[in-house]
Amino acid sequence: MALMQVHGDWAPMRDALEKIAAIGRSPQATLEAIALELEDNTRHRFTTNIAPDGSPWAPLNSAYAVSRKPLPILVQSHQLSQQLPTEVRGHTIIIGSSVKYGGVHQFGATIIPRTKKSLAFSMGGKMVHARKVVIPARPFLGFGAEDREAVVEQLHLALELAMRAR
Repeated sequence: MALMQVHGDWAPMRDALEKIAAIGRSPQATLEAIALELEDNTRHRFTTNIAPDGSPWAPLNSAYAVSRKPLPILVQSHQLSQQLPTEVRGHTIIIGSSVKYGGVHQFGATIIPRTKKSLAFSMGGKMVHARKVVIPARPFLGFGAEDREAVVEQLHLALELAMRAR
């Protein structure tokens, strides 16, 4: 029979394991770091025009595109991309849009007139009359592959810091 005995001070290992367990007991700091990463990823979608699932956003109507500033889709006033309240509640990260038209861009919408036969608006320097206007969904909120990578990276960092601390 072969036998090996290991002697030494196990306190550093016990301390590191305790610090790792503390992350699970009180994850607030780690969740806040993850929330910041997810918020950054969400803001980044406004420059790439890519949905969380990796699909490209629907292009702008060409007549509308002519009449606006040459900026990425959904970036005209910067309100939508800048007003993304993020918070951690318990073990939940919440990221949303406080802009009233955020849902229209996230899910898409069809606008129809309520009191007239048609909608009337100017687009591309011309007056347009339409029975309805369809705004395609351009999802900016969601959890995609880059978000998963950000979470794993933050968890690795938290574990690394816990194991290094003495």
